[in-house]
Amino acid sequence: MPVVDRREFGGRFSVKENSQRLANYRYLEVQLMEMIGGWSHTTPQLAFKATFGYHVYDHAQAANLLGERLEQLRSGRYWEEPATDDFARLCEHVWKLDSLIDRLVAVYRVLEPHLVSTYAYHADATDPLTDTPTVRLLRQLAAMGQSHVVWGQAVLESLAQSPAERQRVLAVQADIEGRLVACGGVTGQGIESHWLAFHSAKEEKAPQRVKRGKGGYRYVKRCPPLDHPVVEPPFWFSDKREDFRVYQAQEPWSPEDFRHRFHQLLYGEVETTDRMGKMLAEFPELPWEMRLDLAHQMWDEARHIEIVAKAVEDELGGKLGYGPWTLLWWWMQNDPDPLKRLTVTNAWAEANLMHTLREWRTEAEKRGYTRIAELADYLQADERTHVKLGTDWIGRLTADDPARREELAAWGRTVVERMEAFWASGNGHRPRVEPAEIHFTFLKTKGDRADAPRSAIIGE
Repeated sequence: MPVVDRREFGGRFSVKENSQRLANYRYLEVQLMEMIGGWSHTTPQLAFKATFGYHVYDHAQAANLLGERLEQLRSGRYWEEPATDDFARLCEHVWKLDSLIDRLVAVYRVLEPHLVSTYAYHADATDPLTDTPTVRLLRQLAAMGQSHVVWGQAVLESLAQSPAERQRVLAVQADIEGRLVACGGVTGQGIESHWLAFHSAKEEKAPQRVKRGKGGYRYVKRCPPLDHPVVEPPFWFSDKREDFRVYQAQEPWSPEDFRHRFHQLLYGEVETTDRMGKMLAEFPELPWEMRLDLAHQMWDEARHIEIVAKAVEDELGGKLGYGPWTLLWWWMQNDPDPLKRLTVTNAWAEANLMHTLREWRTEAEKRGYTRIAELADYLQADERTHVKLGTDWIGRLTADDPARREELAAWGRTVVERMEAFWASGNGHRPRVEPAEIHFTFLKTKGDRADAPRSAIIGE
């Protein structure tokens, strides 16, 4: 069969310009990852938090793939650079927006559509033969970005329904679009259009870049130090032990008991989705591979929100919000030390939760609750990955500093004791786990820890 190849050699970008643009795209993908992640804990709607988790991981993957292509083009794998200082200031302006609708407009009506159209333009304008890897990559990323835009459009239509609200959306969109055009877009080269059909248009090349150097504008993201994530009604928080008596079941391992357990676990899924996003926003200096792992965990936890909420309602006949969520966990996420944030949550609580979920699965199987057993099994599989994240990264980042590792463990023990004391209060018994028995997975121990005492605390 004859081969038909209509492609022609020649594109608008040199290798150097191609790399520069990919670095500009990577900068925006990372900015979107950090912004959406950092906004999660101040976004009340659980459905939005869950989708943010998906989108954060999408942007992390996009940045990682762009890095791979940059490396192939003889540039730094971790190179990310705003095309202009004004574009960096535009991202800072978007980050500082405090209205949910304004944030959604900025990302899903302006920045992501601009990135999608830029990807499509670049894929068409570069050499289709010599730069095939870039073409394939950018078309893949454009399709992913377009799915985000569709979601954002649907959400905005549901949130802004009155004429006044619609006018506000349009006003915010016009303002941010004006700023985008003024700074030359993500590449600093203007909002580019596709080639025209006549042949002479193909002779145009990308304009010469102005060298930025290493002194370009940078800004720092800091999230508000709240007492707990912001959640929508009917969910509520309490620091009173007696409020949690609603979770006492008449019969252990009954459907009622499982409903109580899953409802309490739901907070852990929400809180961990939010804390992963908060860490991505506040600690850009962490190794990129670690940040990619954090984004992956945020995606996992976002799925867990959907799974656990559905289990409470559909499988166990519960009504969400009937009992409180605890204030014991979130304060750690305001600590300026990222490893402290992981010490108790990933290197203790998630290891504890693995054993808790195994127990749930076993007890559910005994009673013929097949669906509950299956859900617990899948959740446990994910938790193992999260334990490994905390174990490996704390181990690697403290490999040359055993005193630092012991300091983290000592701090973590005081935290776990505090939580154990809360749950033991008013019950007339000692905490289930003694301080000496509190184990963190990044510490090397002799023997098998499988039989070590486990806490009854539900959380991660």
